[in-house]
Amino acid sequence: MSDHASTHDDSPAAYVRFGPLKMRREYFMVLIVLSVLTVAEIGVASLKMDRRVMAVLLIGMALTKAAFVGLYYMHLKHEKRGLLWMAAIPLPLAGLYAAALMLDGAHLLRVATLPWVHH
Repeated sequence: MSDHASTHDDSPAAYVRFGPLKMRREYFMVLIVLSVLTVAEIGVASLKMDRRVMAVLLIGMALTKAAFVGLYYMHLKHEKRGLLWMAAIPLPLAGLYAAALMLDGAHLLRVATLPWVHH
């Protein structure tokens, strides 16, 4: 068991050392950030703007909110660096996937005809 010990304690029990007031304050600040981002998303969705610009803004805010939830509520902020990278690498991939779906929906990916695709 001593070979698993480290000098930096990342366990959820380590939060007890910081005190409940500091942890409540941190969670409350994250709640405020998530609330502001949600209100901003509603505001962007109600504006009259190009749909592509709106989609990029909404995806960016959604990815930011997902990062905040993962870092603070899922406690990834206090995890070891390897596990943090394993959770962070898929985020840009999700953005690329969303962009590909939007381009496909706008028929921009279908300009090149493929021999096995019949229209």
